[in-house]
Amino acid sequence: MGAFALLVAARPADAGGRRMKTVLIVHGSYAGSTAEMADSMKAALDRAGYSAFTVPASGLEIDLAPYDLVIIGSAIHGGRVHEKVTAFLRANRTALAKKPLAVFAACATITSSMASRRRVAQAYPDKVASGLPVVSRAVFAGKSSATGWFGDLMGKLILGITPGDYRDWEKVEAWAVSLPDLARQAEVK
Repeated sequence: MGAFALLVAARPADAGGRRMKTVLIVHGSYAGSTAEMADSMKAALDRAGYSAFTVPASGLEIDLAPYDLVIIGSAIHGGRVHEKVTAFLRANRTALAKKPLAVFAACATITSSMASRRRVAQAYPDKVASGLPVVSRAVFAGKSSATGWFGDLMGKLILGITPGDYRDWEKVEAWAVSLPDLARQAEVK
């Protein structure tokens, strides 16, 4: 009986005692890295007992009613949020304002050797949130492909980055799994 009680107590539930169970992860990806992060988050949430779904961002209005939490992630290119994420936010802004929301940005400049570039990258999740209230924001190192010797040299000199895959899968998954608790805490306030 004691083990059963522990299992029941460990099940995710929101402040009202209802189980928080469905998570939608919307992503905007240029070369697939951000989509892979969303898939990794989905897998981690599924393993933790949630039903998570991923969908590429679009400008379509979607029914968010079935979801207890929405996560929006965007690749950042040239300091800008992915245009399809921006379109998704515009089309679904009213519904998103009523849902627990978390946002993340995926970018290479968070790995920059230049502190000023890393500081700029820390603000990218605020751009993704686009003024909407969020329960959590994160910026993750992405994957920067080689662009040839000249492009790689310019990336190093101007942005302080070198090509490589800098994604920290444990960090990405741990953040995703922490979100339902953060969403429940925000509902209580």
